[in-house]
Amino acid sequence: MKRFSTIVSCLLLLSARLWSQSTDANTNISINSQKEEIEFIKGDRSNPVKVRRIIETNYICNSYRTNFTVVDVYNDQESIDDIAIYTNGDRNRSIVPKSDYYSVADIFYSDARLIYFNMPMDKKGSIGKVVITKTVKDPRFFTQVFFTDSYDIGLKEVKITIPSWMKTDLKEFNFEGLNVDIKIDRGNPEKTVYTYTAKNLKARKDENDAPGPTFVYPHLLVLSRSADLGDQKLTYFSNFTEQYKWYRSLVLAVGNDPASIKAKATEITKGLSDDMEKIMAIYFWVQDNVRYIAFENGIAGFKPSPAQTVLQKKYGDCKGMANLTKELLVSQGFDARLCWIGTSHIAYDSSTPSLCVHNHMICALFYKGKRYFLDATEKNIGFSQYAERIQGRQVMIEDGDHCIIDRVPATDFLQNTEMETRKLKIEGTALKGVVEHSYAGESKEEILSGIESIKKDNLEPALKQYLSENNKDYQLSNLTIKNKEQDNKPLELNYDIIHQNAVSQFGNELYIDMDFRKELSNLKLDTAEREQDYVMSYKMHLVTETILDIPEGYHAANLPSAFHYKHPAFEMSLNYNTDRGKLVYRKEIDFMRVKISKKEFGKLNEAIEGLNNFYNAQVTLTK
Repeated sequence: MKRFSTIVSCLLLLSARLWSQSTDANTNISINSQKEEIEFIKGDRSNPVKVRRIIETNYICNSYRTNFTVVDVYNDQESIDDIAIYTNGDRNRSIVPKSDYYSVADIFYSDARLIYFNMPMDKKGSIGKVVITKTVKDPRFFTQVFFTDSYDIGLKEVKITIPSWMKTDLKEFNFEGLNVDIKIDRGNPEKTVYTYTAKNLKARKDENDAPGPTFVYPHLLVLSRSADLGDQKLTYFSNFTEQYKWYRSLVLAVGNDPASIKAKATEITKGLSDDMEKIMAIYFWVQDNVRYIAFENGIAGFKPSPAQTVLQKKYGDCKGMANLTKELLVSQGFDARLCWIGTSHIAYDSSTPSLCVHNHMICALFYKGKRYFLDATEKNIGFSQYAERIQGRQVMIEDGDHCIIDRVPATDFLQNTEMETRKLKIEGTALKGVVEHSYAGESKEEILSGIESIKKDNLEPALKQYLSENNKDYQLSNLTIKNKEQDNKPLELNYDIIHQNAVSQFGNELYIDMDFRKELSNLKLDTAEREQDYVMSYKMHLVTETILDIPEGYHAANLPSAFHYKHPAFEMSLNYNTDRGKLVYRKEIDFMRVKISKKEFGKLNEAIEGLNNFYNAQVTLTK
């Protein structure tokens, strides 16, 4: 799928590469052993139960001298108590770890912090050991233990000690095919010790367009239910109702200012009498005027900023934007509510009560017996249109002291229709004509997001570069843009083109390049090397129609045979026809779902091969 970001000078990549290293770049380093000891311990008055973690990692240099970076991430609910660094068996106190906030290009903010340092490896066979001791202040925030790393691991041991006064469940994910031994020691009535020992773990492989880590990598989900400390009984998350109560306690402590919010909402809806017009005006105003800053961690990952703060600063994370949207709507008499949701990046739902189930917040509107979900972080998407990442996902909706569990509607591929119509004629060796290009749904959102990231004086050159796909022979002029504003109308781009060198003449025959875009021609997946399923950004409905005036005295003598491929996940249909002196080329490519599983790679590759054969077939007009 084409990405408008290919022409944007600054491409924001919020990925694990920021704090881990590419597998291919680190075959020189591996982990002999990594042992993690985890224990629930009694804390203090403000944090009655804590989790102590000691992680010992032994590295080895396999080939040549190198330095590599060791990184750990923590937030306001964790503390790094000690880092001991050893090189070739000796404690190395000259290496001083640095700490910094997790940010990228001054656009990605978080209260998560990084602690990092360089580990020197002098030669082949050098060894390094790092022992990190950390404390999680609240067991609610200790949710996952992953077994793999960005390096190969010879031996991985995870030992979890759960005292008798603590009720905690461990849930295994993606253990299929894992060489792991599990032992449970209940010999001491004061505690139960779970020991997981795994061998020969391959490094995580960083693959583009892949499912989220919780779908792929082996890990434990740690579910803290309750604690009985004798003089104090604590309830964590035994079910989603208790989880909701905790969420709600945070929301009730936000401190919204209804007066300032109502004043702004009245300003936004001035002159509007229709309810739906008011609703959409508020929703689109938040989209347009509040900058999305992702993400927050720790307690700030679940407590929204006050609506008036987001309004004043004109930026906020998903929680702040959802809270502002809700409060603006409520101030105008509408029934709007906050929602907690896990995006498609996460493998869990509310049947597993844990903080790692929800990584996003949106707003729900109850209006005339219908529920609408409003995600203001999705700039440029229409009202009642939903991004792929939340479609079909389970959502927890606030309902006073209780909550409602629902699902965001899953829209079909037609929501994201991208259509291009070209009307052309031949002038010498060029094709000349007019083009109408429209984008709807997430295809509109994608291109508008790219447009907004470009300075106004650079907009037209950047759009021309995008539409021509950097093909200097594809020259655009008279470009106009319609429906650029946030609404439910498709974005329209209209322009004139001259496609130089698209026609070749040999004797009485003209050979014509009718499709210079050739979408998806490079999509073929590597069935031998790729390890994970392929996941597209959103469902696709791509339609192209090119109508060419056949020159007088010519006829279509050699047209490629129609190509059609139908699969439950995708369908491709391309053909040529002649109609009253015109050559009509029509292409429709649909992806009805975004995930192509590994077992379906062969079928997709077969379709792409057929597609390329059609693209490469010659279009000939004979005199």
